[in-house]
Amino acid sequence: MSETPSLVPQRELWQLTAREKAAALREELMSLWQQESRVYRIIADLDNGGSRELGYPSTTALVAEIARTSSAAVRKMVARAIALNPSHGVGGVEIPAAAPLTGQAAAEGAISPQHTDAIVAALRSIPATVSVEERERTEKTLVDLARNAGMPELAQGCQRLRDILDPDGAEPRDTPEPARSMRWHTRKDGSVKFDGYLDPVSGAKTLALLEPLAAARKDDPSDNPLVRGQAERNGDAFMEMVTLAASHPDSPNRSGTRADLIVTITLNDLKKELGKACLDMVTDITASEARILACDCKIIPAILDGAGQPLEMGRAKRLVTEAIRYMLAIRDRGCAFPGCTRKPRHCEAHHVLPWHAGGKTDLGNLVLLCGYHHRLLHNSDWTLRMVNGLPEFTPPAFLDPWRKPRTNTIHTAQPRAA
Repeated sequence: MSETPSLVPQRELWQLTAREKAAALREELMSLWQQESRVYRIIADLDNGGSRELGYPSTTALVAEIARTSSAAVRKMVARAIALNPSHGVGGVEIPAAAPLTGQAAAEGAISPQHTDAIVAALRSIPATVSVEERERTEKTLVDLARNAGMPELAQGCQRLRDILDPDGAEPRDTPEPARSMRWHTRKDGSVKFDGYLDPVSGAKTLALLEPLAAARKDDPSDNPLVRGQAERNGDAFMEMVTLAASHPDSPNRSGTRADLIVTITLNDLKKELGKACLDMVTDITASEARILACDCKIIPAILDGAGQPLEMGRAKRLVTEAIRYMLAIRDRGCAFPGCTRKPRHCEAHHVLPWHAGGKTDLGNLVLLCGYHHRLLHNSDWTLRMVNGLPEFTPPAFLDPWRKPRTNTIHTAQPRAA
């Protein structure tokens, strides 16, 4: 493809006429869209396992950490990247992009990110019964339209094509829903799938608790590393509700405080974070997950030797006492990770020197971390040490080549709270 010749004279900006400035703006926008397309290619390639290799639970979380941008911008950026670029499967086999022609036009700088979002959304709404050839023709039609059309015209074109390809629309639902019910299914890997309905009153009560916990905190600098889709936010919020309920003195669990879990693992695997552990003698988890649980969950460790014989059936004596948790809350005032504003009641106690390596359960070896940053610290290249009795974090080199230590400065401006 030949490059579009520049229509802007090589003079200072103030010397240009309004028409010349408008032409300059168009050229700069096209250049910006081309650059964004190159960014999308990098993001899409990181989505092939790169984010988890660096210890982040999702590509969105990694991009948000690097870009330090808003949650909405990150989600859209990652969604575009995945839709417009091919991925790779087992053995490096290339999997075609969902919207390859749209990606090509974006790489040329011919269409804006808003154009790509509209086209991708239209393609996703096409029924599965439509042939591959018809889908390709539909995408080409929309891309050709987007090259010269504004968003209102493109939106109309998308709707017309949807009407043609799916004239009946979604099938109506006439089956009455139960007033209040819940079902769950435990899968082979131990994950649990829930399904159910709530009556209006029960639903309102549940959402009154769930929605504030699941809301994006726009004024919170720590929201960038926590960027997830709304469904993931809802899942995390639900687990916060469970954690708060489990910590209540009247909770009907086995201990009345934090959940009792029995984790069976060999001592060598636990130290090296290799192999698997058995959770409650039913579900396999990784040794790394077992170490995360060992920090503050009330687990009963069953340590085995290399031959599988039990070495020790420990008691939950490694647990942080309520007195220590109170002192941690006074000292850290919440999650100690740089930029995080989570309150103490939403945090877990983390051993700086792991308990299996001789780390003590005392104030000088403990730090409060929210669930997300607790997992990130265990799985990524972030490091933690205590300096003058306070936690200090060092970021990975890809975030800061100089690896300058960081502390949480947000809580210091707030009154101390438990």
